[in-house]
Amino acid sequence: MVKEIPSPMPVNARNPAPKRAYTPGDLKADPTLLPDVEWYIGKQIFPPVERLCANIVGTSTSQLAEHLGLDIKRYSSFQTQQNSSSNDLEIYPLDSQIPDEVRFGDCARLSLRCRKCKTPFAFEGLATSPNHVSQSGVICGSCGSSISTLSVVAQMEHAIRTQTSRYYEGWLVCDDSQCGNRTRQMSVYGSRCLGPKGLARDCLGRMRYEYTEKAIYTQLLYFASLWDVDKAKAKATSTEMSRQDRENILALAEHNRVRFGNVKGIVDKYLDKCGRQWVAMDTLFTKLGFKPMA
Repeated sequence: MVKEIPSPMPVNARNPAPKRAYTPGDLKADPTLLPDVEWYIGKQIFPPVERLCANIVGTSTSQLAEHLGLDIKRYSSFQTQQNSSSNDLEIYPLDSQIPDEVRFGDCARLSLRCRKCKTPFAFEGLATSPNHVSQSGVICGSCGSSISTLSVVAQMEHAIRTQTSRYYEGWLVCDDSQCGNRTRQMSVYGSRCLGPKGLARDCLGRMRYEYTEKAIYTQLLYFASLWDVDKAKAKATSTEMSRQDRENILALAEHNRVRFGNVKGIVDKYLDKCGRQWVAMDTLFTKLGFKPMA
């Protein structure tokens, strides 16, 4: 497996692997051809390394992928799916009891753009990014200009719709990292993977949603936590920091309570529509023989 490098002739980097394969003789004759290192690492080296390190406590698929120089997001989804499909009888802590740094570790960060200097910056909330907040609201970290609440609301709405559209795309991925099949079409075999060639062979993996309903729900909770002033005050009180920084966060929280509340209301509107946080009590015990409530 080799990969072409830019040359006077057009190069289609999206060609499948068989069309980019050359014999060793062609490789020696053409110096413009180079081995596709990423393909070899992902298909030949990563799977056996993952199997050998599977029983080592403290290792994860995303960590192995990071050390091998692979895409972390792709293999972190595999790790999440494998954890959700195995060890179903184990007892896990409630999500509300997990620290935010761990619970929201895989969430997409909110990027705000300054309307004056056009510079984007990551906003991590009042408790984590107090340098991006002033008495007049959110400020740009580059030029220091204030960003209007209307602009923040619009960008927050755009970020939410980006994540919801990703969820509704419904991409399915194989939980076998050696296969790497990714599609939007569910086969007649249900969750069985049809393999990289679609011939229902050469793979025993299961197809899982790449972006699950739990992931989109956690993402919305993360967006809501960025604008929760009461949570920021509680975090500032319980976290070890200087007295000046603590008083600064507490003061900024009260100054921006109304502004941040308006932005948080946008996220809460989508959370109210999300059915994951609600329990259907009328049909909860139907499998035990109880009739649904009228």
